[in-house]
Amino acid sequence: MVRILGAILGLLLLASPGGAFAQSADIVIFNAAIKTMDTARPSASALATAGDRIIYVGDDAGARALIGSRTRVLDGEKRTVTPGFIDTHIHPRPVFDEMGPFGQLDLTPEGGVLTREALLAKIAAKAAVTPTGLPILGRGYNDNLVGGHPDAKTLDAASPNHPVILVHSSGHRSVVNSMALAQAGVTRATPDPVGGQFARDAIGDPTGIVLERAAGAFAPVRQKAPQASPADLRAAYMKEFRGFAAYGITSIADAGLSPEKLEVYGDLLNAGMPIQIYAMMRMDQLDWILAQRSDAAWRVPGLTVRAVKLFHGNSLSGRTAWLYEPYAHDPTYFGMAPSLSQKDLNAIVQRVHDAGLQAAIHSNGDREIDMVLTAFEAAQAANPRPDARHRIEHASVVNQAILDRIKRNAVAIAPHSYELNHGEKFEDYGAARWEWMHPNKRALDMGIAAGGNSDHPVSPPNVMQRIESLVTRRARSNGKVYGPGQRISPDQALRLWTMGSAYLQFEENEKGSLTPGKRADIVILSADPSSVPPDDIEAIAVTTTIIGGKVAFERVGAVSRFGW
Repeated sequence: MVRILGAILGLLLLASPGGAFAQSADIVIFNAAIKTMDTARPSASALATAGDRIIYVGDDAGARALIGSRTRVLDGEKRTVTPGFIDTHIHPRPVFDEMGPFGQLDLTPEGGVLTREALLAKIAAKAAVTPTGLPILGRGYNDNLVGGHPDAKTLDAASPNHPVILVHSSGHRSVVNSMALAQAGVTRATPDPVGGQFARDAIGDPTGIVLERAAGAFAPVRQKAPQASPADLRAAYMKEFRGFAAYGITSIADAGLSPEKLEVYGDLLNAGMPIQIYAMMRMDQLDWILAQRSDAAWRVPGLTVRAVKLFHGNSLSGRTAWLYEPYAHDPTYFGMAPSLSQKDLNAIVQRVHDAGLQAAIHSNGDREIDMVLTAFEAAQAANPRPDARHRIEHASVVNQAILDRIKRNAVAIAPHSYELNHGEKFEDYGAARWEWMHPNKRALDMGIAAGGNSDHPVSPPNVMQRIESLVTRRARSNGKVYGPGQRISPDQALRLWTMGSAYLQFEENEKGSLTPGKRADIVILSADPSSVPPDDIEAIAVTTTIIGGKVAFERVGAVSRFGW
């Protein structure tokens, strides 16, 4: 329908200049190498937009006919043009100065933490500017780079007078120091919570290494950190979204948010932030969603509330995913079992399903994923819903039987693509599993719906970096390729990040391809990912990002400019 309407619109707009329907474009891009992601017209050299819509895709002559006195004309200089990128599983967070009162330490390699010495130095530097007793928070350390998970005593040496809480790159492990343990009241006598664990030494004392739901014990300690004002918080989120636009991201799906964060997003959109947001509300907010879904106050243009994020299972990169066969490094370890029984999971999924909402379930290990599929099957058996389009977030370790069930039940998946950043973590799963991990190629070959995503902050929202991971599956740390049979082509990777992601969000008729009638979300790249060596894809720059027919970001030489 969209394609038919777009074709009609294009004919009207291409009427003679003196005709009743003549109209000039707001933006014309010509002399470009356009990858449309539209199978009816895969490539073109020019396009035009009016308002927030694409009105023409074709050759240069047709686009030039739409140039008027107010048209912004962009010479593509033979550069690659694609639809805007859609990160269909991401966790936006406010961007503060990490050494400021509201900032958390950036412990990622991108933040300069490649060794244990660098990690401890950052903690010490933060301690020097933090009042005694207030918490020091950080996120993103890679245990493979910093000599394993530091324990409480190690952190004490860097900051003995502040509670320290550091979150692993996976988000599913933490490390804390002795003061944090004391303030949280975690001792030898503290039992492990359901779905979590406090690592302990030989005599049972907590070591400071915290797994999964046990991190909740430190929430009261975290809350002692200074809190930004609403205005400062919104400004910090705006910085985050500008960073997304610089990577060519025009839409996102926030994988798990609260009503408070939803309100922040509404304010940002009303203030002109152009990136569209598909909201996956947290499961504990289901009653709120059902009560508020018809409230006009939540109908903010650019904000869609129709999905519910659930957790059933643990982490691949945190090595807590629940598996049928043991981990390669420990024949007695199968990961951590999910906190929900099959009965309880079925009941929750049934509520989401019956409400007409989309269930998006975090699940990584094969043993976890089978339980999720059983819940989806039970929900459909009890209440058939065509095109429910329920999702498995990550679906990291699979087998053929699992993929067959996913296909049979029309379930969508959002696999990771972080081998470049975390590929070395595959080692603990054993070489026999590597071709069954992050099954992007298998999904494409089987016609399983899949979308591109960063799971930021687990991996950076740098889309070209994610595409390089999909194409090479090479780890930066050791140069090793994990599961070469799962590599896909650059064009397949671009499709995952455009039409693939749009489908996962019920938006395939609105965005994801450069088709007349669809939203004018457009990216111009400095090079074609298919034309450079695979290991150089990450170096490709986004030169222009157009969102809803307006230039949101452009890079001119070394200068970056934002349109909002």
